[in-house]
Amino acid sequence: MNISLKFESREGFLYCESSGDYSFEGACSMIQEVLAESAQRGATKVLVDCLQMEGSPSRVERYALAEFLAEGVIDYIIAGKSFLRLAVLGREPLVDPTRFAELVATNRGVQTKTVEQMEDAVKWLGQAGS
Repeated sequence: MNISLKFESREGFLYCESSGDYSFEGACSMIQEVLAESAQRGATKVLVDCLQMEGSPSRVERYALAEFLAEGVIDYIIAGKSFLRLAVLGREPLVDPTRFAELVATNRGVQTKTVEQMEDAVKWLGQAGS
């Protein structure tokens, strides 16, 4: 995996700092690892900080990643875990300005929000559904 992850428990949520170069396979592995760590720690709110990542996923990759995330979250819920709120912190070009992947994942039932400022991510995680 070209993406490195560091996890830290913060007040009210699990923080994940990701760094490295984007690849589709690496992003899928990152999603799996974030979900596994969330399950292990019993986290229901997760902030994935992608500010140290570089790359530009294609529109097709964004769609596929959102579908992959949705399937993983459904499996997470079926396994007896609670619903997961997932905030993603990132900037263009890694993050699509139209938030296409967020729309796809949200349409499949994932509680997710993509933002460019840490304070926006923390605020969203603390809102309704807590």
